[in-house]
Amino acid sequence: MHGTGRQDFLIRALQHGKPISILIEGNCMHPLLVHGQRTSVYPPDEIKEGDVVLVRDQVNRFLAHRILSVENDCVITSGDRNHISDTPFHRCDILGKVDIPEDQQMDQSALNSMYPSSELKVVVHPDALGITTSKALSQAFAVDIVIEENPVSLLLSLQEKGWTSVAIHAGAREHISDLPQITGKMVVFVGYDVGREADAPNGIIGLSDASFVARTAIKYWDNLNAEVSVAAIIGFHMRRTTLCHG
Repeated sequence: MHGTGRQDFLIRALQHGKPISILIEGNCMHPLLVHGQRTSVYPPDEIKEGDVVLVRDQVNRFLAHRILSVENDCVITSGDRNHISDTPFHRCDILGKVDIPEDQQMDQSALNSMYPSSELKVVVHPDALGITTSKALSQAFAVDIVIEENPVSLLLSLQEKGWTSVAIHAGAREHISDLPQITGKMVVFVGYDVGREADAPNGIIGLSDASFVARTAIKYWDNLNAEVSVAAIIGFHMRRTTLCHG
């Protein structure tokens, strides 16, 4: 966007109720916003799904991305060309709303048609995610999160009922964003070992038992704890378009 001093100045302007002008870098919002384009940002008022907002992420990048979901004070955003969402933001972290001409704005029905709906269930090992945190994530995103020590029988049972299964493993070759678009029912297993053969008593998922094995870590995080992994999974489920690293 701009140098650090300039960024702080612009943020203070927004905090004092004044609009600012920013320069877009990257093409994650192409064709709505393109690299080198200058656009205006206004202090945020009411926000809703579909709005394009300015936020600052955990690695101090400024992002002009679209809101995918607003649940209580938790906001999920993503670039229109990204496979996965950004790390969830608190409502108060939104710096401003990007000025988008009315004829270019998307209503929720258009967003829904772009991203086919599917049912998501997340199964997590009890050592990886506490009950309190799982309940908070489940309520915030309206996603069924199950705590289970030995997942193999549940995985096989759900697959027999037509669910597509994804086992998350740090050593997987594919990132979750590289998987094909999954519609219908998808169950994701987090915090379990994956081996060549299933070992139900020890909670080990066999490679051939899961539909896919993928990782959630990206270059910004060497190791993701389960809470952030689950957030990344939920974000992937909500946004499936052409990947943009810009």
